[in-house]
Amino acid sequence: MKTRLLFILLLLPAFGFASYFSDGMRAYKSGNYKVAKELFEMAIEEDGAEQAQFLLGLLYLKGLGVDRNLPKAKQLLGKAAELGNARAKCYLAEVYLLQKKKERQTALKLLKEGKKAGALECVDIAATHKLPL
Repeated sequence: MKTRLLFILLLLPAFGFASYFSDGMRAYKSGNYKVAKELFEMAIEEDGAEQAQFLLGLLYLKGLGVDRNLPKAKQLLGKAAELGNARAKCYLAEVYLLQKKKERQTALKLLKEGKKAGALECVDIAATHKLPL
């Protein structure tokens, strides 16, 4: 698997039409989360891609293709939220709620902000944690 991943990663720059992020999205959508992780990391390194920050944070939050890592998810989702990603606010709130640190008010604020910006995930996360929005 490592050889295959290395082969893919070495070939990607040769294709002018491909970007790390778009290839990462294809891997993510096909459920190949380990490859998606590597490609999102390269997209972030290449241009700080806010959407790649968000999706990589989501991988760490959900434990998709990586070990679940709430501090890493918090860092990545926080950066994506700072860059304007409304959905990242929803999942960042979920990280706060899962960490069980008295961050309920911070989480509620993030959920309200995300919902106001149109991120419907905030409604589901609030309902799961029995928070009124």
